[in-house]
Amino acid sequence: MMVLKISIDSLKICIGSLNPAKINAVKIAFSNYFNNYEIFQIKVDSKVSSQPIGLINIIKGAINRAKSSLSYLKYEKNFKFHTFGVGIEAGLAKVPNSYSGYMDFQYCAIINEANKITLGSGIAFEYPKFVIDEILADKNKEIGEIIGKLAGNKNLKNQSGAISFLSKNRITRTEILTQAVICALLPILNEKLYYNNRNSSNF
Repeated sequence: MMVLKISIDSLKICIGSLNPAKINAVKIAFSNYFNNYEIFQIKVDSKVSSQPIGLINIIKGAINRAKSSLSYLKYEKNFKFHTFGVGIEAGLAKVPNSYSGYMDFQYCAIINEANKITLGSGIAFEYPKFVIDEILADKNKEIGEIIGKLAGNKNLKNQSGAISFLSKNRITRTEILTQAVICALLPILNEKLYYNNRNSSNF
């Protein structure tokens, strides 16, 4: 089925990360639905730990990244209209009946110039219990560091990701992050369905 792409004059998108997997995910997701856009990427502080634990902290990190990205477009680049700040954050959250007690979630937050925020998540998956135990014992460690050692690739998190190693290269990190971005775009793509009973939609 063909999707009619949305054309918005001078649409500006800023990603709150320099991680190639995140940048590629945003490019892929937006290219499915939009024409005529320009993408920026900046390094930002998520204001949560480097290994967030709990959905509240994961989502907070994504929103903080998105807000900083929007501020960059507004105040550094002086773009006032048709702007999206995008933040992506991954972390662990408790899940009942899971083998380790936790699963990995990836959340995307998108914020526009009117400060409307939409959220989306990619698939969740589980790590071996010893990985979780190591993370909980040392809050300064990151899962990417542990899995990178197992895979013999210290730069794994910036490439195909832990999910690629665990899935025997059947799923990549960019793919699951793309899912999260697309899911965050759903209210924007279907504005009338999501905001039909509200007076202030204006995406």
